[in-house]
Order: sequence, then structure tokens, then C-alpha cells
Amino acid sequence: MRTEKKEVRVETEFSDLTFLLSDGRGLHAEEQIDLSTDDLLRFCGYHVDLMREYKFEFITVIFVKSAPENTELDKGMLRFKPHIVDCSKNNADQILEKSKENTQKGEPINELEIIYLPLYKSDTYKPEELLHESVKIIKKQKDLNEDQKLKMIALALMVSNKVVSKEELSKIWEVARMMKLKILEVAEEKGIEQGIEQGIEQGIEQGIEQGIEQGIEQGIEQGIELEKTETAKAFLAMGLPVGQVAKGTRLPIEEVERIRNELTH
Repeated sequence: MRTEKKEVRVETEFSDLTFLLSDGRGLHAEEQIDLSTDDLLRFCGYHVDLMREYKFEFITVIFVKSAPENTELDKGMLRFKPHIVDCSKNNADQILEKSKENTQKGEPINELEIIYLPLYKSDTYKPEELLHESVKIIKKQKDLNEDQKLKMIALALMVSNKVVSKEELSKIWEVARMMKLKILEVAEEKGIEQGIEQGIEQGIEQGIEQGIEQGIEQGIEQGIELEKTETAKAFLAMGLPVGQVAKGTRLPIEEVERIRNELTH
């Protein structure tokens, strides 16, 4: 067999979520409705790439809507056995009721259960309804500051975007629009609209000297870029990875890294 690999690819891949654990290991989390062999190969590639980049051990956890028959790769020397979380074993109705009771009593909730609530089995609610309920509960938590609430809502949106329609995500965005998030195309469009408004105001001021029409045109462009930059800052301040921020804001990774460096100095 030939040893020369002639295929050349230039692309950017994104894993769902990555975390640094307190014991020094990394946590790589993925959410997949129907887990196939191709998905396992892809996640295995992410796992290896993460260890190669960060130089420490990673744990890969895959959240699935229901457990598939094949949950690991065993191809001779290549063996990949991620942790599989079967969300169908969790009862969303019971978890939601318990979370509402705890919220009313001022007691803490299980944050992970609320984040992944739309993936759990329910005899009463649709996934989009569960996501609505999750956002409501998160916003009512008195023991969480605003940054913590925003981070939880961001994670809930991320893990739900494969089971909730774009139309419903748009409605949820309206409920939680105080977030400066663009992890979804719908959210990005909303943010750009606000940026255009800001840009038009700036453009009109500039237009006094160089012509209103030209000033507004430039202002719109500046407004879009301004909103992307401010959104990237909000993402990074919440601790989201550079790759996730670049994906959500449509900014080049190099630009996001530059913004991150400015924030840390």
C-alpha cells in the first residue's frame, strides 16, 4: 500500500464542549442524537487532537438521546471507549418538578440536569418546551450571579440545538436576549441588527463631514464588526473556548485570540 498521503485539506473542526478539570485532566463532551460508527471515529479524532494540543489526559463523554448498540470502537490496535450517557434513562418530568420545588424553596438545583433537560425522556413536554422551562429555572436561581446564569443558559442552548428547531430557538433567544451570545445563527442575526443600529448612529455623525449616505454605509459595516467584537469579549469573559467563540461570532480564530490576549493583559 502506498505511504504517501496526497490528500490536502484545510478546514476547522469544532468539538462541542471542553473543560479543564480540577485534577488536571480535560473533559471532552459531545451530544449526538443517533450515534454511528462514523460519529465515534470523528469523536476519537477530536479526543486525540485535544491530547496532542494540550499534552494531558482527556475524558470523552457522549450524551445520546437513547443508547445505541455500538458504543465503542475496537479496531485492533485502535480502541476508543468513551463514556456514554443515555439521556432516555432520566425522567425529565420528575427532574423538572423537583427543580421547580427547589427553586421555590430557595434550595440549590442540579445544574447539569437542568442544562441537559431537553435531551431527557418526557411524557408531558416537547424538547423545546423543556428548554423554555430550563431557561426560566436558571433565571430564578438566587444563588447564581448573572455570569453564572448566562453560562448555564449558553450551555443549555448548545446541547439543545440538535433537538430544537431554529424557530423555537429564536423565541427562546427573545426570552434570554440580555445574553450577548451568538452560538447560533439566529442569535448572531439578532446581535448584528443591534450592531447595525449603533453603526448607523456613528455613521450619521461622520456623515456631517463626508456625506450622510457614505457615512451610514460605513457605519453599518463598523456596527457589524463592533457587535461581533463585543460578543466575542462576552463569550471569552464567560470562559468559552476560542474555537467556540470563533464559531459563534464568525470571526477568524486569530482575531478571537487577539481579543483574548487583550482581555488577559
